[in-house]
Amino acid sequence: MTFKSLRTRITVWTITAMLLIPMSAGGVILLKQLSLAAELSKTKKESDMIFKETLMRDLEHAMMVNQLDGIRTMLRKVSGFDGIKSVSLLDPRGAIVMHYGVDDRPRTDNWQIHKMLESGEEFESFSQEGDESVRLLALPIINKEECRTCHKLAKVNGAILVKQLSVDVNSETNLLVAIMLISLIVASLASAITLLTLLSRNVVAPIREISSATERVGQCDLNVKVPVYGKDEVGELAQSFNRMIADLRKSRDEVEDRSVKCEQAYHSMQSAQKKLIQSEKLAAIGTLVAGIAHEINNPVGIIASRTDCMLMEMKDRGMDGQYTDDLMVINRQTGRIADITMALLTFARQGHAEMSLVDINSIVEDTIFLVGKQFLKEGIKMEKHLSLKTPKVMANGNRMQQVLLDLLNNARDAMPEGGLIIIATNIAADNVEITVADTGEGINEEALDNIFDPFFTTKEVGKGTGLGLAVSYGIIQDFGGNIEVISRKGEGSTFNITLPRIKES
Repeated sequence: MTFKSLRTRITVWTITAMLLIPMSAGGVILLKQLSLAAELSKTKKESDMIFKETLMRDLEHAMMVNQLDGIRTMLRKVSGFDGIKSVSLLDPRGAIVMHYGVDDRPRTDNWQIHKMLESGEEFESFSQEGDESVRLLALPIINKEECRTCHKLAKVNGAILVKQLSVDVNSETNLLVAIMLISLIVASLASAITLLTLLSRNVVAPIREISSATERVGQCDLNVKVPVYGKDEVGELAQSFNRMIADLRKSRDEVEDRSVKCEQAYHSMQSAQKKLIQSEKLAAIGTLVAGIAHEINNPVGIIASRTDCMLMEMKDRGMDGQYTDDLMVINRQTGRIADITMALLTFARQGHAEMSLVDINSIVEDTIFLVGKQFLKEGIKMEKHLSLKTPKVMANGNRMQQVLLDLLNNARDAMPEGGLIIIATNIAADNVEITVADTGEGINEEALDNIFDPFFTTKEVGKGTGLGLAVSYGIIQDFGGNIEVISRKGEGSTFNITLPRIKES
């Protein structure tokens, strides 16, 4: 039979060894004791035989000459031997005729004595009287040929009962051997239990903990540590295991740090690449639209001035009707074209904007003052959370206000049923942060990558040129900052502007 468990194998080996030792030793002791018991029993039988033959010979001699005094003298003498408690002479019916010794008369009404008187076979029995072990030896007086002149033709003429101190050698030997075997087995089991406890505590338990820890390591859990119970081989194994785990954990942390740094660098590169692409795109489009805007602006101006003149002339003549309405439509649309061309020129960064140290909190306050009442009429509440410290940046105040107005107008358009706009400023390290958040309709995820592209708009046709955020993006880029948007459809939008902070000396 094969056992997989180390604890089971150690247990089986230990118990087997501990049982074989006492059984082997007990077998040797048992053989020796039995040999001694046999020798003692043989010596005892020889002594008993000499004693019985001498006793019966003297008794028969005294009875043959009919010397009662001689019989009494002999029985009295035997009762005085060491170890003899009493000697009794029985008649053929089992009645005591003579009794000598320190012990009381024995009872003769038991079946063994009657059987002995009938069969003529001697017997012995052992009993415990107090603290003493007593042997009762019954010797029948056989009715021999020479005795029949005086006795009837009975088989037995009587018997002698000798009561003496004795020991049942076989019983005592067996008891002694049993005690010795039990003692050896108990001692062996105690030793086995002690040994198993030590092995389990100092060997099996630490190995099991190391095995469990190894399984956890196999599941990529490196936050394990096994206890060290001592400085022996098992303790050295536990220390080596802990050192190995510490080295693995260190290597993993280094790999994770490199991975995080690589990931951060990758994201930074992607962000820089997007900004670069956006800047190149805006620059290319700006160059293109600048020329287009100039070409469009001149004929649009001529058309607008001619329609103005025609409207004034028709008004002076009192003319009204369909032609007047048509001219007004043309005039409005040419004005819209002029607005678009002006936005295109602004987007293309025509002209130079003066830069100065401006207070962002003041610009936010002025912008809210401009649109606050109008927004409130449309059911839009505005909250401001401004930095307690004065956030100052190098920028153009008018253009910065243009960016905020564009973001607020976009937020208003995203909340036709009303809502909440939150404007906040904050100083973080070397930057000033401006946040414009609304509770409007939000922007689809697929539209977020194009939100700052020129002419891209999520509004209905005729409600936006698609240049507002593109112009705002260019302005913030000119100020050395960045603008980002976070939005989900149905959850509103948040625009975050970051500008370099100017620290006052």
